Amino acid sequence: MATVTLTSKGQLTIPRQLRDALGLAAGARLQASIDRHGRLVLVPSKYEPEDLFRNRPTVKRVMTVEDMDRIIAAAAGRADA
Repeated sequence: MATVTLTSKGQLTIPRQLRDALGLAAGARLQASIDRHGRLVLVPSKYEPEDLFRNRPTVKRVMTVEDMDRIIAAAAGRADA
């Protein structure tokens, strides 16, 4: 088990063997959480949330909330559609 050091500025130093094993380089981003046992869990971020929407096609048809409600009601077989 490797030891991670916390600096006075609250930064963590991750040992080289761990960085190499995870493919981490300077500037790598990690998702941090605390598990149910109170342990800090760090997981490498494979993407940024905005990356999911970067190549999204442009919207060609705009629907109102009323349009959506009408379509949902019709699909559910309601009489008020």
